[in-house]
Amino acid sequence: MRKIFIFIVAIFFAACGGEDKVPIEVSISERYNPILHRNVKYLNITSLVDSVKITNIIPNRGKCKVGGVLDKNGIKIDKTLSYSQTWDYIPLSNCNKILEVKVETDHGDWTFSFN
Repeated sequence: MRKIFIFIVAIFFAACGGEDKVPIEVSISERYNPILHRNVKYLNITSLVDSVKITNIIPNRGKCKVGGVLDKNGIKIDKTLSYSQTWDYIPLSNCNKILEVKVETDHGDWTFSFN
């Protein structure tokens, strides 16, 4: 259901935005992490264009954090995806519910809402 919603939102932005087409699709999944011995949330980011560079991810307007090295050292993301390539992003921590994710790319900044 979420993927259908995201697809509809992407189509809406593409139709209303003229040349500013949404370059990515974002969904959330939850799966078991054997290192942490519990289920964790992941962002699944898929490229809808030939090439897109992801430079930052801000979940819940900065109210929750992304896991790993990025939070500890303030390191920016530098991930490039080609068309149809999906990146399962680092587990999200301190997030009981993800309502919104802002993804900054070389094609502009895009905010995705989840209810």
